[in-house]
Amino acid sequence: ASAMSAKNDTKFCTGVVKGELETPKNKKLEIAYKGKQISGDVLTKQVKKWVEYGTIEPSAGDAILKCAANPGWIDLSDKYFVLLGAGSAMGPFEVLMSLGANVVAVDLDRPGIWKRLIERARNSSGSITFPMTKEQKDCANDDEMYACSGCNLFTETPLIRDWLVDLYPSKPFTVGSYAYLNGALHVQVSLAMDAICRDLCERRKGTSLAYLCTPTDLHLITKEAHDAAQANYDEFSKKPFCAMMKMLGGKKFLNKNVRKPVAGEGGDFYYVNGISVAQGPNYAMAKRMQHWRAIIARSKGNIVSSNIAPSTSTVSVVQNRTFAWAYEGMPYFTPYEIFAPETSKSVMIAILFHDLNNPTSVANPKTALANPNELFASGSFHGGLWRCAYEVDSIGECSVLLYFSREAAPYAFALGTLGLAFIWPYLR
Repeated sequence: ASAMSAKNDTKFCTGVVKGELETPKNKKLEIAYKGKQISGDVLTKQVKKWVEYGTIEPSAGDAILKCAANPGWIDLSDKYFVLLGAGSAMGPFEVLMSLGANVVAVDLDRPGIWKRLIERARNSSGSITFPMTKEQKDCANDDEMYACSGCNLFTETPLIRDWLVDLYPSKPFTVGSYAYLNGALHVQVSLAMDAICRDLCERRKGTSLAYLCTPTDLHLITKEAHDAAQANYDEFSKKPFCAMMKMLGGKKFLNKNVRKPVAGEGGDFYYVNGISVAQGPNYAMAKRMQHWRAIIARSKGNIVSSNIAPSTSTVSVVQNRTFAWAYEGMPYFTPYEIFAPETSKSVMIAILFHDLNNPTSVANPKTALANPNELFASGSFHGGLWRCAYEVDSIGECSVLLYFSREAAPYAFALGTLGLAFIWPYLR
């Protein structure tokens, strides 16, 4: 707190690179899915399929389709997005650049990061603005510019805040917190982002906040999602594989994903226990901090888009082979689907655009909520976790087993065929 309130004589310079492409005409919402860019009727059909299967909530489907039906929402030529952790695997930098947005990028002072981000911005119709340690005009070439770009959210939090407060004073900012690190560092970087978000909300009129919630958390859910999980449990508990794993694993495997509602002001509130112990307490704490800031900012009149993103096969996740194997087996449990990063980023940016533009969205503080945590219950693209028969933390080992049993099936068949061929002469 003292560091954020202290006066700083040091200030960042500002670098700006504008895209070299013309702004595309007749923009339309496109979602990257299974190697294709889908839009129009194909997108509508796919969104409805996700909703009907239970992979996403109807409110998420409505948000995506409303965004598709309002192409003006993706005219970003005069919109400014501050990305804290611009190079993050789940951040929307690539999507925003493809739509010609103005991105204010905050990321580490690593030349390789800025080479990638700036080159991508040049190959777009948008722009990128970024902090520098020296004037851009004094850089002899691009390599020197890359070397002088960036900042450190840990050690330069007040300087970053000051730079953002003074930047483009007439432009409303949408500030997205996307930086991610492992372990206790995630809590620390989340604290830094929180301090910046707090001060920008207080000192810049029209600031809105954007977060990506994780499905592996404790969330309020709709009664419809609760009832769907119960129906799936009734079905899956009768399956031989599930009955066997439950018998072998006891309370460790396949725990029911249905909880009794909690009574409160405004009625009964249904919830899901999506906590994953493997992610550790630091991850849960970091997400709590984001939830607290989202609720506080909304209560003070800021638009806050804080929607649940699906389990995604990012490089940082699938490099852990156990998680990669589990992701391969999880779709056995209806209605799970694991998404590629390109899909997750494009659907979540569509829901963000909806939240920023639709006055009836729960992101708008004028929309009444029975409980502040209902902010996270709407627009959920949870990937099936809310409506699955079993809690996510109890299906990991079973999912791995399903993956290996599927992978081993062709080899088992081949060995069986060879064995039969070997003994066949003796059976005649």
